[in-house]
Amino acid sequence: MTGPEKVAILKKSRNHRTGIRVNNARRRRSRFRLTPRQMVFIFALLFLYMGTGISYVWSTFEKTQIGYDLSQLKKEELRLKEIGRKLRLELAFLKSPENLESLATKRFGLRQPSHEQIVVLP
Repeated sequence: MTGPEKVAILKKSRNHRTGIRVNNARRRRSRFRLTPRQMVFIFALLFLYMGTGISYVWSTFEKTQIGYDLSQLKKEELRLKEIGRKLRLELAFLKSPENLESLATKRFGLRQPSHEQIVVLP
């Protein structure tokens, strides 16, 4: 190809008004390709995101379980307080002089001492 032929071909391949080369051929779509470094970065972000999600779900689950445990412990506390109140009431009844006197006379067959049996120590 000679110089004038090249010029003629170049003139045909350019827009005659602007002088910009125009390529009317359909452009091939380039495939979306990732480099290995980008793949590692994407997988690292994916694992980070999954780890964050799993830790959030786990902490929410633990919070719920602690709430249930706390509720059970409060019920147990109320039950034990009621038992303690009943036991203090029973202890007060068992220590009362009226109960001790009736227990001594009925169960053990004891009676009030006479005046001769009472000894006063100096």
